[in-house]
This record gives sequence, C-alpha cells and structure tokens, in this order.
Amino acid sequence: EYERLEAQGTLPTTALLPDIRYELVAQACGARGLLATTPEELGKAVDSAMEHDGVTLINCLIRPGGYQKLDFAHAAVDVQGQRAAHKYVEQCADIERTFMQMATSEDSGASPWTMLTSLERPYPISVQGHTAKPFCFRIVFYAPTSPGTAFDLLANILRRPEWDELTESTRIIEHLGPGDAIHYIKAKPVWPTSARDSLLLSHLAAVQVNGARAYLNVSKSIVDDRVPEISDLVRMEAGIAGQLITRVTEEERRAMGLAGEHWCKVVQIADGDLKGWIPKSVIKFIATQALPRSLKKVCQQLAVLPPSSESAILRPATALSGDASTDLIKTTSSDVINPILAKPHVPILRRNAVPARSRWTMWLRVLMRYATPAVVAAITTLVFQMILGRRAARRMS
Repeated sequence: EYERLEAQGTLPTTALLPDIRYELVAQACGARGLLATTPEELGKAVDSAMEHDGVTLINCLIRPGGYQKLDFAHAAVDVQGQRAAHKYVEQCADIERTFMQMATSEDSGASPWTMLTSLERPYPISVQGHTAKPFCFRIVFYAPTSPGTAFDLLANILRRPEWDELTESTRIIEHLGPGDAIHYIKAKPVWPTSARDSLLLSHLAAVQVNGARAYLNVSKSIVDDRVPEISDLVRMEAGIAGQLITRVTEEERRAMGLAGEHWCKVVQIADGDLKGWIPKSVIKFIATQALPRSLKKVCQQLAVLPPSSESAILRPATALSGDASTDLIKTTSSDVINPILAKPHVPILRRNAVPARSRWTMWLRVLMRYATPAVVAAITTLVFQMILGRRAARRMS
C-alpha cells in the first residue's frame, strides 16, 4: 500500500519508510529499540518501555492511512480475509443490489423509462427519464477508454467538479473502510432555484456482469449529525445514484459504430428528491443539456488518459482481502463550509472546487438562457402598452 500511495502522489508526509529498521537506528545511537507489528506486540513494547530506565524507541508498523484514523496494516480485514465491518455494511450491500437491478434491466414494452435526448457524435450518449419520477434519469454513454480508467475518474469524488458542471465542491467526510466512505457534495444553483447539497454513503466494488468483470460506483443519502443542514442550502435526498462500467462487446461496437480498440459502456442512474420548488424548465435543462455536456467533458478527459482494464484504486484491496474495493485518498487541508465540520473529531478532507471563472461562465449561460426571454417579454409588453396609451390619448383628443 505504501508503494501504491507513493506512485499516486498521495502519500502523506507522516508516512515513514516501512523497510527501514528505525529501532536498530535507535540502538546504534545508544537507545533501546523495539519493533511492533501487531497491537499485542505494541502493548508489550509499551509496557517494556515504561519499565526501562532510559530512552526507548518503538518502531510501530502501521498502514499509511494519511487522512483517516491510523491503524495496523492488517486491521482492514478480519481473520477470514473479509472486509472489516462498519455500521453501513448492510446498507452498502442493499444499494448495490438495488442499483444493479436498475442498471442491468432490459428495456421492454412495460419499461418505466422514456427517451429524453440522445447524441451520436462525438460520443454516443442517451438520457432516459422515469415516467413516474420527475427527477430520476438513466444515462447510457460510451467512453473512449477501458473500464478501469473510466472508473478511476468517475469514482474519485474529489475530481467530480472537473467534469460535472452542476457540482461546485466536494469533500470526503469519513473513510469507513475499503471502498466505503461518506461524501459531501455542494451543487451549483440553477436559476431560479436555490443552491443544494447532499450527504452520501458511497460504495465502490468490482462485480460480475454477464460473466465479465465490471466496476460499480453507487451512493445514497444518509443523515449524520456531524454534518447538519445549512440554512442557505437545500439538502437534497439521493434515493440511489452511481455508475456501472463494463467493457464494450463486439456486438455493441458494431452496432454503435465505435472506431478504435478501447471503449467502455457506462450506465449511470440518478434518482433523488431535490426538495423545494423546481420548475419543469430546470429539470428539462439538466436532463437534456447539463448532463450530456458533463458526460461529453468526461469522455474528452478519458480520451487522453492511458487506457487500463484494471482499476488502480481497487487493485490493492483485491490483493489484500479478495474483495475488489478500497478507499480513495487524494486530499489536502482546506477551509470548511460549516463551523461544525471543523471540530477535531470530524475527519474533513480536501475541498475540490471549480475555478471562479468557471462559476461566472455558468452564471452567464444560465442568465442568458432564462433571464433574456423574460427581459424581452417585459420590453415588448411595455412597448405595446405605450402604443395603446398613445392611441387612447388620440381618441380622447
């Protein structure tokens, strides 16, 4: 794991080289040195150090957890080699099953999905809406890369503002275990609605689809007292959301006319309750314009990345426990959006926000789209009122 974090450039400064025997260095300097690789050995080493009349250095080998609570490298799995349990384990399994059913269900005569928009070039993208839910969408798009590369970009919550034009900033609130975490997302306001945020339970996993390896990134809203609702934001509720990423088959490649060797299919589900008042025009704008533009930006980024069938962020967990999931660690310190999040017991990680210029550009586009027609209508009404007023004055004179 040390080598993985070092290769990704996310190794924290607190991580020491694991292959250096620091206890022997201490002995060479005239002190007492002890090595501890398990909690039991650490306990004995501490007792021995307290009894020793002199300086004692304990070399305690732990996982370089960086921005989460440090623990022993073997503590992420139990004696059977399974993932360590946390209080959301059952909920993670439930949202995985639910998402897989929604993402892999085939369209039929009784399908609840209806086509809203579709693009063929430069990347095939289709957006479907749920007939019974106003803000439930299923998006299918084909990305010019291998599944592992696409998953590593889409599953990294801290990189979401780079391609999602509706996301302003993101945070990792807590790492729950390999592949599971609590995420915070602040969305941009779309005029005339208020800005919104959401608190999500995120689950990453490698799954089997039609006998082939696929990657799953799924999340669902939760309630956590450490992250209360903010007065000037509307807390959204995500029923279920995420992506299922599979390798494109030869049949799909021929049917879609995909040129090139590396392509993957992404099925994205967005099902939630935005809360508050949402005009139908805003929902239509998000479904037919904002979502396709964001996914087009994703494909453009993926096209220049080295293709890989294997996920870099899931590979270490697979080797460790036989379960293909692990946490994402690429964080730095930052200011917080709410004072309660700054308390020491809440492990807040890096805020990843879009540049100010991008926010101004988005506001200008929204203003031109929604405000300009209203201004033109108001001016037209005023002109007609002036004409009618003059006609009425002439008649009276």
